[in-house]
Amino acid sequence: MKALRRSGAWLGALLMAAAWGGAVAEETAGPSHDTVRAVYRLYYSGVPVGEVTEVWARTGEAYHIVSTATPYPVLRWLAPSFVESSSGTIADQTLRPAHFEHQRSDEAGALAADFHWDTGVLEQHFDGKTEPVPLAPDTQDMLSIKYLYRVAGTAMLNRDIPMSTGKKLEIHHLVLQDTGETATEAGRFKTLHVADEGQRAPSRFELWLPEDRRYPPVRMQVTERGHQWEQRMLRVEIE
Repeated sequence: MKALRRSGAWLGALLMAAAWGGAVAEETAGPSHDTVRAVYRLYYSGVPVGEVTEVWARTGEAYHIVSTATPYPVLRWLAPSFVESSSGTIADQTLRPAHFEHQRSDEAGALAADFHWDTGVLEQHFDGKTEPVPLAPDTQDMLSIKYLYRVAGTAMLNRDIPMSTGKKLEIHHLVLQDTGETATEAGRFKTLHVADEGQRAPSRFELWLPEDRRYPPVRMQVTERGHQWEQRMLRVEIE
């Protein structure tokens, strides 16, 4: 059960991510002012266990993302609820998080990270303590990495992406698997299927990213220690 809970922490983190980087179809960048609200059905090992709502908001060069997971009442023993948030700025076709936080219903303390780009220090907060580590360029958090492709496009594939969980740093390396059309309850989308290459991190991500970058990821999977969580889009609104 403990391993299962650790896996659950990645729901919203799930990542992951997104960033592309190869020769693919022409991309459509998102506007400088927009709000995107997406609702996903959450699956554990192929079984629906709840829903995840994510809201991306951009105002000029500032962004803010909130992800909220709500399990079905009868399955709260299996999938904890959580709220994640990430805020920061958009610069040089990348996201630069300033603060990340992850709070779970089955844990007393939150995980958090503060990104000090001026001094090159990342502060990770967990278990009642703060651990400073060097802040590498383009470091993301578990939530921002999912939306990185909206500003970076295909430039973000085929290279290492440092990612803070609030407790540790992981290195993810996304590569293009294939292109095609992904059907969801929100509609059909032309997508890029990207996935982690090798085992550079404890978890492995697979993402189906829309070629039209105004939209968020339409499907996401994360596998950790044999446990697989997945989000599939139910509906999406763009303002």
